[in-house]
Amino acid sequence: MSRHIARPIAGYQPVLRIDMRQQPEGGAPRIPAVEHWTADRPLRQSELLVLVHGYNNHLQEASEAYAATRRRQRARLPTDALQAAFDRLLGDSFWPGDADWAGLIDKLDFLFYSSAVGVARAVGAALAAHLRGRGDVLVVHFLAHSLGCRVVLECIRQLQQEGGPSIGKVCLMAAAVPTYMTCPGGGLYGALTAPQALRILFSPADPVLGGAFPPGQTLAGEGLLPIAVGLHGDIPISPGAVDRDHIPGARHGDYWGAADNLASSFSEQSIADFFRFDGIAERKLGSRPAPAARPDPPSRTVAGTDFVGG
Repeated sequence: MSRHIARPIAGYQPVLRIDMRQQPEGGAPRIPAVEHWTADRPLRQSELLVLVHGYNNHLQEASEAYAATRRRQRARLPTDALQAAFDRLLGDSFWPGDADWAGLIDKLDFLFYSSAVGVARAVGAALAAHLRGRGDVLVVHFLAHSLGCRVVLECIRQLQQEGGPSIGKVCLMAAAVPTYMTCPGGGLYGALTAPQALRILFSPADPVLGGAFPPGQTLAGEGLLPIAVGLHGDIPISPGAVDRDHIPGARHGDYWGAADNLASSFSEQSIADFFRFDGIAERKLGSRPAPAARPDPPSRTVAGTDFVGG
């Protein structure tokens, strides 16, 4: 991760920002979360899609990732009215899953990962409390990447336990979540049963999830060299409305769409197919069925576990 330098991003002006950062780089979470609106007053959003960035992103990097996805999805919408509806639907969230170590030691930010796992748990609970307190949000959807997927599942778990908006569509990209935690008894299994629909975007070509995730998660005290959900898309069959989409050749940073490559284009298509932003004006986001995903890689067997796997 580079040091934080604030730079304007052309065309990026989110209607809603959900801020769980106290500073642009590193620092402790801001709890409770604070909302920032570009409108003169808060808008009523009975339906809300929350974007959640991943590990080791400072404020500028997260903003650039969100801007890339927004730019790609807006370009698919044929009218100004649809584009405006799309903008009103989204809430860009920011959380401190990064370190603020100065100088050369900044290159060792990956050592912060074990601490960031604990931050993700706390931020998930804070996001759930914020959504419960909104009052106007009846259905919440999520689009998350990397350790942000852990934030989302922790948030959903809290909403299940304490009440709040119902969970609509959830798309987890390159999920930095241990596979065993998504099994029955694994702690996060219940969170997988809540969404109306769940899509897992994964890539066996991801060097971060394949190499850095297992030891990092072990240092965090969560298993011995566990496998990330986002590496092979392993997910228990029983939650129900689950589909998986292999993003061929995707490396960890390709999913939001900032890179000009095929993997980013595949991810863009999968997100569009799943959420169906072109139908916002005609039908509720959570009620429109998603089309079939691209074929997965050949199935593989995970011993002793009933998985959908690739």
